[in-house]
Amino acid sequence: MKKIYFSALAICINLSLSAQQTIGFENVNLVADSSNNGSDGSGGFYENGVVFTNDYFANGDYFGGFAVSNRKDSTTSGYGNQFSAIPAKGAGNSLNYGIYNPTGKIEFAGQGVVLHSFQITNTTYAALSMKNGDSYGKKFGSLTDAGGNDDGTNGEDFFRVWIYAHNESGAKIDSTVFYLADFRFTDNSKDYIVKTWETVDLSFIKDVVYSLSFNFESSDMSSGWINTPAYFAIDNLKVYKNLGVEENALSQTEIYPNPFQNNLIVKGNSGSISINDLAGKLIYTANHQNISSISTEDFPNGIYFLTIENENGKFSKKIVK
Repeated sequence: MKKIYFSALAICINLSLSAQQTIGFENVNLVADSSNNGSDGSGGFYENGVVFTNDYFANGDYFGGFAVSNRKDSTTSGYGNQFSAIPAKGAGNSLNYGIYNPTGKIEFAGQGVVLHSFQITNTTYAALSMKNGDSYGKKFGSLTDAGGNDDGTNGEDFFRVWIYAHNESGAKIDSTVFYLADFRFTDNSKDYIVKTWETVDLSFIKDVVYSLSFNFESSDMSSGWINTPAYFAIDNLKVYKNLGVEENALSQTEIYPNPFQNNLIVKGNSGSISINDLAGKLIYTANHQNISSISTEDFPNGIYFLTIENENGKFSKKIVK
């Protein structure tokens, strides 16, 4: 049974959370069929306190991190088409979307955020390289590399991206992985290259997050380098922002289990208890004296915030059913 302990200097959130915010790159002004690779030297793209970092290298006119695009070319292969998403549109038919190329981050200014999800797909450059092969990358499912040599994969290829969540000090606190292509199935008819916008669920992350970073892995390697074009397209990042955070000296409190099912235990730190869902709706409230056993059988599955308030202050913790 997992227990969550709040130390004497716990992080205290004067909840409320803001309503869900969707970051979709639509604040970047682009003419039709164009992209912005950060050549203005601004260092990133900013929207509602969220920063998509960018490193632009004038000597070679290339970028690392994030670019923004509205290009719709799903048929032209090669590096010259690095700014197109394979669906030829943004998620939900939006105009703009982001393009990621190592090694940038998504940074959440101020108090950090509670994560919900984002949408992801392949770029045209990466998708067609994996589908057909090119001068550097192999055709996925093939027994040989781009040079025609047996690469030892037996055609069981994959291309995936790891998503890492970081706390305020920059330490990794949680992660998940998304497969942009997977050819490892015994039944080859199940092999796939992602060509539509898909959702990466991040709501399982239980802590306030201050940044996201990414790392690619591919079955197609040579001399320690990935041959698959290391790109993905991103759109509609959904987060909940904290409206206020402060430190407060509070005695130790235990809340367990987390995730919970039919019952939740709160021990220590007497005061009033309230539980709100992500939309801010009050689900439960009661007085608390040292230990409380809360019946949660009727709680729908989802994310909640349990708040304890007393003469020492107020603090909240994300809990999940």
